[in-house]
Amino acid sequence: MLESDIVGFARECVKILEEKKSENVLLLDLRKVNSYLDYFVISTGNSLIHCRSLAKEVKKLFAKNGLKERNKSSLDSGWIILDYSEIIVHIFIQEMRDYYSLERLWGDAEFLSH
Repeated sequence: MLESDIVGFARECVKILEEKKSENVLLLDLRKVNSYLDYFVISTGNSLIHCRSLAKEVKKLFAKNGLKERNKSSLDSGWIILDYSEIIVHIFIQEMRDYYSLERLWGDAEFLSH
């Protein structure tokens, strides 16, 4: 897959999450700080039900474009991880996002959207 296609999918994912009222959606480019990760999308839902709904919307986007999830994700968690190889989507409830603070952990990454 072309790099521009990957970034396009990641940006579309950000757009869908924002349209579905996810909070503080970030797109991080990890390629310069890590040899095996490309992009993270990080977002926050306002409840477990909202997080599950956000994850289902992301899954629809990627399935519609022929991208398969690498692992079966649990949708019953305060931290949902959707792994599409080049793009990994993290959907948190606020408490879990504050605790794990991925944007601080990967603070050297380039932030493509805030």
